Amino acid sequence: MKLQTRLVAAFSLLLLVVVAVVGAAVVGSTRNVLVGAIDEDLAVIQAGIRDKYLNSTDLLAQVTLEVDPNRPAVKSPQALVIVDVQARTVTGQASGFTDNPDPLPNVEAFAALVAKGEFSTISSEDGSLNYRAFAWATDTDEIGVWAVPLGEVDAAVSDLVRTFGVTAVLVAILGALATWWAVRRELKPIDQMVETASAIAGGDLSQRVNVVDSSVELGRLGTALNDMLVQIEDAITEEQNAKARLTDFVADASHELRTPIAAVLGYSELYRQGALVENKDIDNAMRRIGSETSRMERLVADLLLLARLDRVYAMEPASVNLTDVAGDAATNSEAIDPEHPVTINSDGPVRVMGDEQRLTQVIANLLANARAHTPDGTAVTISLREENGQAIMDVVDDGPGLPEDDSEKLFERFYRIDSSRSRETGGAGLGLAIVAAIVSAHKGTIEAANQEGHGARVTVSLPIGEL
Repeated sequence: MKLQTRLVAAFSLLLLVVVAVVGAAVVGSTRNVLVGAIDEDLAVIQAGIRDKYLNSTDLLAQVTLEVDPNRPAVKSPQALVIVDVQARTVTGQASGFTDNPDPLPNVEAFAALVAKGEFSTISSEDGSLNYRAFAWATDTDEIGVWAVPLGEVDAAVSDLVRTFGVTAVLVAILGALATWWAVRRELKPIDQMVETASAIAGGDLSQRVNVVDSSVELGRLGTALNDMLVQIEDAITEEQNAKARLTDFVADASHELRTPIAAVLGYSELYRQGALVENKDIDNAMRRIGSETSRMERLVADLLLLARLDRVYAMEPASVNLTDVAGDAATNSEAIDPEHPVTINSDGPVRVMGDEQRLTQVIANLLANARAHTPDGTAVTISLREENGQAIMDVVDDGPGLPEDDSEKLFERFYRIDSSRSRETGGAGLGLAIVAAIVSAHKGTIEAANQEGHGARVTVSLPIGEL
């Protein structure tokens, strides 16, 4: 059974119970009031009987109605019955109209009435009518009973019961309709949440709950669900991207390793088959095997470094003067390639908390990238400054700059700006990926763009303070 149906049924049942309890209380109170008024009249009569009427014949004469066929029927508001000690009716006056009297009270209850000495409700001889009555013993050992019929009281109570019955049905119907409308209106967001969850389970992660009012409980629930869905979608997307990157990474690594391995195997096979006879051929093969082996060693070292940086890298942070690190890297770069002069621009020491060895690797790789992708004679400038709690380092060259489509992919693994560049001179495309990973491990950012009036510009931002 749906939640909406259960709520409507429960509320309708509650309404019925409430109306039934209220009806029972009102009906009981009404009957008590009506019977109480009769009891008050009976109390006056009972007192008069005790004070004045000791003879049943005289008492009967006071209430006996004379029947005149020429006049309309007369109604007696009470019944008076006298019975002897053997419970036989001596005489009596019935209540009701003279031409259609009510049945007399049941004489079997008279003795009990005398014993109780209080007002009681008894039935008529045929059980069709109830009386409110009291009894007394006369001076002739007879029992007299004064009884007032409760027909009008019972009729009034029956009408009241029917009224409450009809009211209960109407209240239940109207309450059920009102509850159904209110529940449907209030639970509509839940239906949408279910539909959204079903759509998400079907693979559509873009679905969101429509939040109408975030101040109510369901609105806050919808907002929380949307936040959770965003996190789930981001996590799944990131997982999918990570799997895609891993697949590409493995494929690229295999591709990069295939060439040097093939070269080593080729020269080894030539030597094994005796094709390398002369010493110069053997020396060339050994040189090529050594070169390719060194290439594989560098590639494996870079891959291991990236794998370490992908995990939570346990660095030993210390205060690092980036100005000194940049100066040492510039000196090394000019020693490697004097055709690419490097200039340092800094107003003073720029310090960050980090791993000095890895930060040195960042600057060295950026300078190596500038040397590899710019012609001889291209100058490179390293600018250092502090800005808004960040250490900013710009590496700008005067080369041809970056192609427009390369700035977004520049820091991807195995990506090369010039796809035709020889692997022997252009590397495996891991240098800038390592730079980005080291910067990320230092909670910094890196971006690349073209500098107006110059060539490529790479900007590294590192937080000043503890990691």
